[in-house]
Amino acid sequence: MSSTSAAIYGLFNSLVIDGSGTVSSKFFLDFLERQGIVRSDNRISSVIEKLASRGAVVEDVALDLDTFTFVTSEAELLIHKSVTGCLRIPDFDTLTQIIREVYAEVLPDTSGENAQYIPQLAEVDPDQFAISVTSVDGQQFSIGDADTQFCIQSCSKPISYLLAINQFGDEYVHKSVSTEPSGRAFNEMCLKDTDDPDRKIPHNPCINAGAIMAVSMVYPDFTRAIRLRKVMEVWKMLSGGAGDDAPIGYDDATYKSESSTAAGNWCLGYMMKKYNAFPPCFSDLSETLELYFQICSILSTCTAMSIMASTLANGGLNPLTGHRIFAPSEVRNALPIMLMAGMYDYSGQWAFDIGVPAKSGVGGCVYVVIPNLCGISIWSPRLDKVGNSQRGVEVCKALVKRLQFHNFEVFSGLTRTKVDMRLARNVASVAQESALLFAASQGDVRALSTIQESGGCLTVADYDSRSALHLAASEGHDSTVQFLLDQIPHDNNAIDVINKRDRWGGTPLDDAVMSKNLKCAELIRSRGGEQGAKSDLKRGQGSILAGQDGIDEIEESAPLLLTAAAEGDLDSLIRYAATGEKLRQRDYDLRSALHLAASNGHLSAVTYLCCQSPDTAHALDRWGHTPLDDAVREGHEECAKTISQHVDEGRS
Repeated sequence: MSSTSAAIYGLFNSLVIDGSGTVSSKFFLDFLERQGIVRSDNRISSVIEKLASRGAVVEDVALDLDTFTFVTSEAELLIHKSVTGCLRIPDFDTLTQIIREVYAEVLPDTSGENAQYIPQLAEVDPDQFAISVTSVDGQQFSIGDADTQFCIQSCSKPISYLLAINQFGDEYVHKSVSTEPSGRAFNEMCLKDTDDPDRKIPHNPCINAGAIMAVSMVYPDFTRAIRLRKVMEVWKMLSGGAGDDAPIGYDDATYKSESSTAAGNWCLGYMMKKYNAFPPCFSDLSETLELYFQICSILSTCTAMSIMASTLANGGLNPLTGHRIFAPSEVRNALPIMLMAGMYDYSGQWAFDIGVPAKSGVGGCVYVVIPNLCGISIWSPRLDKVGNSQRGVEVCKALVKRLQFHNFEVFSGLTRTKVDMRLARNVASVAQESALLFAASQGDVRALSTIQESGGCLTVADYDSRSALHLAASEGHDSTVQFLLDQIPHDNNAIDVINKRDRWGGTPLDDAVMSKNLKCAELIRSRGGEQGAKSDLKRGQGSILAGQDGIDEIEESAPLLLTAAAEGDLDSLIRYAATGEKLRQRDYDLRSALHLAASNGHLSAVTYLCCQSPDTAHALDRWGHTPLDDAVREGHEECAKTISQHVDEGRS
């Protein structure tokens, strides 16, 4: 067996979820998949092979430390990043849930029709639909018909442009094709004036004229057959690997149909010849056009297109193979053009609505490049009136409503309403909430005022339904209580806000009275405050006073940990443990993660926390309650039983 590093020991320990001293092979593989590391990922092929040799893929096998060390030895860095939440999209599970939701939302849309001018495209089943995403760390998820091949068509254009730049450099290429939107139809007989009155060139590589121009510079010294083979090899490298590792193919029937209905493209070709647009490497118009039609007839899949898009998002480096296909500077040239000209005549509106580089093709694919983050591909053959996939565009509209990726979207720190894929789960929302409640608990009126000016809501509550007014009243900050009351409008909802009840049925007035903060109580009563059930709340069974239990890890960052426990989010708890976060942290009410998991009946989280941080079973909150008290009060018998066992074991 391999020797065990401190890092692997830490990962192993954090993945022990039941106190057995072993890691469940099923849980381990499922955990990786929830982080986006799928079992077909070649980077963990050795892990899968070693587990399979022990029957630990089909069956759930307990892995001891030595076995875990051996199994993970050839993928240690990737697994470390996965377990510690250091992959580029740390909350990949939430992203997959959003994609599933959007898929179900858009699926009923059957408007539009397949491209009709090519029989092979017209005959494709129009109901097929898929969404795939691949991050720049190789995290993957697909839904629908993601492994069905289709013709890439105009999706090829940015890659042909990149191949030209890769071979000749941008200065050479841009002498024959410009980099600005045309403001005209993608196939219009239109060229851009240059400083030479006898010379005109295409506006950009994403319109037909510009794409033909780019193809003229793709391996021009070889025969057309070799040129096509070399282009397909690049597509395979972009899309997952060489040889049979990427599902890249070629449809000769589509090529022949394209070639036989290409009068408009021939006109563009002759017009470019007339205006001396072609570069010195150009030799034959027929060879250029036929290769262009052949490249448009390359086959790919939705999954492969998302990998290709993620390779562009990663600056030309394939995140799954580690192979560099294009230089970052070359990709940087292509992305702005895709943003402003990649979606046919809808490109300007796309830049306004969606705000990230993309390219579509009449085969029904739309792929999106979110630089330094991920690539997204959508495939559905029905096209809208412009020629973009109807569902593809609708998916992107739905995603941008939920995800923060529009390049020009500006968020104040306290007004986020969308998921930021770069952040771990709940980081943004809990940061807003905890900043508010921490400021209230400290009596920091200036901070509360800043939060309000930033667009934050002063009435939000935490995992225990505790509001800023509860906290300020508990701590006796009468000026803070007055400030918070002043911000509550005198309307029909005011009484509900002032008398908001927490988990125990307590109102802010209850907290003021129980803490003997008479001035705060007087202020709250003056606005109609009433006492709730907390006045009858029994103290906990602990034999020592709250705050004197020897567990004093009170941290401003604790609410993030406690939110994960309140949601039963075992994956996040594992990440905190793997990164060395103390699971015994306490919040402003001295509540621990175990209190929240017990209160909400999350048995797996209770078991994990008892095993990883057993001393928190004795932690007392502000009211003297232990996690066991919470489990008993809320009627969660299995949680209470588990905590009792750990308490008894600690005493023995």
